[in-house]
Amino acid sequence: MSRRSEGRDESFLSILIGILILLAGAAAVFYAAYKVSYVSVDYGIHVRIAGELDWSDPVQMLKEHPEPVWHILVRIAMKICGVDAQRAAGLVSGGLCALTYLTAAHFLYRAVGKGAITARDTAVNLSVKASAAASPGSASGLSLIGTAVFTWFLSLSSAIFVPWFNDKPYLGQGSPNPWHNPTTIMVRPIALLIFVLVMGECVRVQRGGFRKGQGLRVWKGFLLALLLLLSNLSKPSFVQIFYPAIFLLMFLWLFVYRFRNFPLGMQLLLCCVPSVALMGMQFISAFYGSTNEESAGVVFAPFKVAGLNTDNIAFSTLLVLAFPLFVGLCSIVRRTFDWTDAFAWIMLLVGMGEKFLLAEGGSRMTHGNFNWGYILAVYLLWFISIRDYAAWRCSFPEGGAKKALSLFFFILSGLLLIAHFVSGLYYLYYLIVLGNGI
Repeated sequence: MSRRSEGRDESFLSILIGILILLAGAAAVFYAAYKVSYVSVDYGIHVRIAGELDWSDPVQMLKEHPEPVWHILVRIAMKICGVDAQRAAGLVSGGLCALTYLTAAHFLYRAVGKGAITARDTAVNLSVKASAAASPGSASGLSLIGTAVFTWFLSLSSAIFVPWFNDKPYLGQGSPNPWHNPTTIMVRPIALLIFVLVMGECVRVQRGGFRKGQGLRVWKGFLLALLLLLSNLSKPSFVQIFYPAIFLLMFLWLFVYRFRNFPLGMQLLLCCVPSVALMGMQFISAFYGSTNEESAGVVFAPFKVAGLNTDNIAFSTLLVLAFPLFVGLCSIVRRTFDWTDAFAWIMLLVGMGEKFLLAEGGSRMTHGNFNWGYILAVYLLWFISIRDYAAWRCSFPEGGAKKALSLFFFILSGLLLIAHFVSGLYYLYYLIVLGNGI
């Protein structure tokens, strides 16, 4: 066998193994979500709503249930598969988690994988990451096997579990992968698509110098508007952090790029108008409507809800953000921190503001529903941090003390990632095997 033929065989084998690992990862998260649906405290009410959903009057349905997409999918699964609402709920949530896994793997591979060098227009393939993937030491970029493994870490990791501080893995800390809330599982793949689409267009226009005719492409504008509407109908928690974050980014760019981004900002604003209008109606229905008698509106309650399940909010926050925070600091030192990183952190800060400062009034205050935007922001930050870490693997300096130092901090980051991953496995054990509801 010739060396060239042998190389092709090895490449084919690597791709085949990568596909098998990807499928195994998708199957693993499907199974986890399916099993958790039988023990989660949040599923009972949502399964009941799905079983009783009356879509003969869509307007009344939206008034009573302003985020019905997951419930509609459950009803469809009940009819197609001939199963009860409980089993259909597990199938839908499992499928959505598998979809999120495969979507994240796709974008990660396009960003720093073997195809990253030619995929210049890919949303998360920014110039820094592309050059890292194309460096002499790693011309092939991240393999499909590596992509599958990194996405496993992304999809199963949780807050670092410190039992002597808090014996509950999720409560108090949160997680990039909350398994117990079906509507968050529903909106998460949509949030990832919107995040990638928006930053892809923003970075493309920015790299083009904001020249005339380089604005948001029309078909992507329509797609963004539709995805935002769909995210609203899935769970408004994502747009709660997206609207303020994209406004802050465009406002910052006005000063950085001397108002050249103003047309792009107006185009993005137009894309948001339909979902903003829908969110206004959802807000009134959820917090001030007659269909939600338990709610007493939105109140300003600094750290009241965030501190219900932890004795130290700052430490709990560190436990869920240790890996992204360390990778982010290393990216700043290495000068690879880009606008996509910045946008992810802006979304997190917006989510923190909502989680720490706002609450529902009345008996629903302890439900912590202003936490969900923060949880989605944590996942998106984790996605970008995994992207940066994978790119870092492909771009060590050439020899000397700089390479040794970079390798040292890379290993420290990896140890943090492993701690998060092992904690995530325990979190699933805590839910599925020990039968805890949250």
